[in-house]
Amino acid sequence: MKVNKKFKNLFIKTTSAITLLLIKCGKVFASGIGTAEVEQATNNIKRVISSIAMPLGGILIFATIVIAAIKMIVNANNPQKRSESISSLAWICGGAVILGLSLIITGIVINISTNNTGNLIGG
Repeated sequence: MKVNKKFKNLFIKTTSAITLLLIKCGKVFASGIGTAEVEQATNNIKRVISSIAMPLGGILIFATIVIAAIKMIVNANNPQKRSESISSLAWICGGAVILGLSLIITGIVINISTNNTGNLIGG
């Protein structure tokens, strides 16, 4: 218990000191980013989302629905296990909603931060 408290205090003091040093330093570390890098990063993010995240998420959702359906068929005579299989559908739907929202939020953030031009706003 004492070791955990000592570690926590040391961590807080260290991060505070580093933060104060960075504030005192006053340098901007991302000043060398140009328009080409932002446009390339934006295109890479869009490519990854459209070619990997969406198909992989769709495949995983389909596979889990198939597995839940097989469990329901196998456990047709056992009401408790069948209800557990049915309740897993709620988790699958929740995962699908989270995946969809994450894709929507990523698209919104990319469009807002680049003004849909590939250039950072204010850059």
